[in-house]
Amino acid sequence: TYYQPSASSNPMIELHRTLTAFFALSRIVVEVVCFAPQPPLQSPLTVRDKIARSTSSRCQSNHLSMSTDKLCGDPPFLAVLTEPDACVSVERIDETVNAIERATIDGGVTLVVVRINNDVDGTSENKWNLLKRLSELKQQRLAEGNRDFLLVVNNDVELVLRAISNNIHVDGVHVKEYNAHLIPDIRQKLQDALEDTIASTSNEIKQQQDIIIGTSCHSKQSALDSYNLTPRGPDYLFVGTCYLTQSHPEKTSLDQLEGPTLPGSIREILYQSFNNNDDRTDNGDSDLSRVCRKPPVIFAIGGIDEQNCYEPVKYGADGVATIRTVMQADDP
Repeated sequence: TYYQPSASSNPMIELHRTLTAFFALSRIVVEVVCFAPQPPLQSPLTVRDKIARSTSSRCQSNHLSMSTDKLCGDPPFLAVLTEPDACVSVERIDETVNAIERATIDGGVTLVVVRINNDVDGTSENKWNLLKRLSELKQQRLAEGNRDFLLVVNNDVELVLRAISNNIHVDGVHVKEYNAHLIPDIRQKLQDALEDTIASTSNEIKQQQDIIIGTSCHSKQSALDSYNLTPRGPDYLFVGTCYLTQSHPEKTSLDQLEGPTLPGSIREILYQSFNNNDDRTDNGDSDLSRVCRKPPVIFAIGGIDEQNCYEPVKYGADGVATIRTVMQADDP
């Protein structure tokens, strides 16, 4: 019987508990599957098989490209995105920072994405102020120990460049799916700016700097295309749309959704590609620098809440991403 969260509980705590409970269950299954003789599968994988297979790959090797040392803690991971209207006023900025401050207080949030609707007048400077305040919060959490989170900006490379040049601690940018092919160029541009800014610092500090770039995908082919970018694709993927959501009002029925199984399916395909390339490398048939790149972390996104967050993870996602479930909660 799977863990079922209480509707009356704190949504943020329920998200984290539910995800953690399912990973704990999956590890138990892995112990049975990994250390007992198993006959060849003769039928489609059950849900339990998928949990075992996905988690088994995590147990066998640390293949996460963002890597668990850059991410904060172990999977399942949780990403929180700001609401599109987070910068329409000073009051909304205060509300946004307060929500993220409360959500990150126990270290359960891995990634915070500043995702803002740029169509509103005056948003640009408000967005800059929001980013600075979240960066200060990030540094505060880092100083507290084991509570750090990654901070990226959605679809605004220039804002990230401005932050880097002003020594504002930002980890990177989230690139729109239709611009995913630009990821190598964007990464180089940001990395060059970062190196210029810290040129006078010690090598030890310089080696700790790394640009994080993510993108979104809604199909297996899109995921493969971004993963195969040279010399390096995205560090993480938002994969959806899993459930009906206000973020995609054009999707009004279940048959228009990609569904909760797609993130896990994409993760499996990318690891198959990684392993196949790794085998070819052993034979000297492929470029080592290209095929040894690790697959991105897979976040399920779209309508995720404390009631359904376990499902994409059950099907193989590394974690989930949410907006309103956390940002609109009475107690994030």
